[in-house]
Amino acid sequence: MAEAQAGWIVLSEKEKKKGKTVTTTPRDTRKEEKEEDFDDEDESALFNLSLVNATVFEEAYSRGKWLLFLLVLQSCSSFVLSSNEALIQDNVIITLYLTMLVGAGGNAGNQSAIEVITGLATGAIEYNAESFGKTVSKQLRVGALLGFFLGAGSFARVYVTNRDVIGSFAISTACFSIVVCSTIVGGALPYVLIFCGQEPANAGSSVQVCMDVLGVTITCLVCTYIFQNADFVVGVLHSTTAS
Repeated sequence: MAEAQAGWIVLSEKEKKKGKTVTTTPRDTRKEEKEEDFDDEDESALFNLSLVNATVFEEAYSRGKWLLFLLVLQSCSSFVLSSNEALIQDNVIITLYLTMLVGAGGNAGNQSAIEVITGLATGAIEYNAESFGKTVSKQLRVGALLGFFLGAGSFARVYVTNRDVIGSFAISTACFSIVVCSTIVGGALPYVLIFCGQEPANAGSSVQVCMDVLGVTITCLVCTYIFQNADFVVGVLHSTTAS
């Protein structure tokens, strides 16, 4: 009688997040507990926990093969630099601030990747197409704001040291483009790794390598355009300042 009056109220973890309370029968309770266990297993299946109890050799092998792949991928930036050798020789300012640019991209992308990885691990973010679209859309907007902020900071940093308006504008524009790209890559990469059957936690290190290559590429493309159209850029900057 007491049990009937109490109504056997069961509140699952997911229902707590949604703020809902469900009244069930004892049979429904057992069924719901099984479903909850399945959901927890389903979420934890996204993350490989085997390395926790792995031997030194097993962990080194598992991590080493991924790091080797990233090493080879990161070396691709040398092809980009060699194909833009003339640009870099004529504009030394690119060399001076290239590490700053790729570092900013890696840091911004890593922040986005960690946010998504944490969300997937805790269940705050689900692994589906709708969640992927929302995440990429959010990171695009966040990246635009971060890119504007870091772009302004990089312009001031370069101009204070070099007193070069065109060079400062080229570096700041590249910084803006890299940061926007990196936040999108960082937000999307955990989903991509899961889809490919890889550990999503590798997104943190992967986004750094990806942005090293993309950062160098974006910097060379942006600087090539701006330096080749320096007169036009100066006119736009003067008209913007005058207005």
